[in-house]
Amino acid sequence: MAPRKKPAPIYGRVRTALEVTIDELTKTGRLGPLDAARVEIARLLADTVDIETDSAILWREYRSAEKALREETNANSDPFDELLRSLQAEVRHEAEPKKPNPRR
Repeated sequence: MAPRKKPAPIYGRVRTALEVTIDELTKTGRLGPLDAARVEIARLLADTVDIETDSAILWREYRSAEKALREETNANSDPFDELLRSLQAEVRHEAEPKKPNPRR
């Protein structure tokens, strides 16, 4: 007899939605092992919000943690944004040379 598969965990609505976000961010390379602590903080807050849905303080903290997961870092930024930054660095707003004074 084959070993039974462990059943999938049952989460509340907020944690379920967060897991989808985490999965997609991981697939696209925007989350990695260095983000483990941020992911766990967001999961804990999502579980707590699922239990205490009326707490404005918990919702604020959860939204802040979820936003932090989605924020781009310098290492994981959008290629288009990187291109724009490189172009801005190349463009210099140099002052035009002064014209010589013909009266001197």
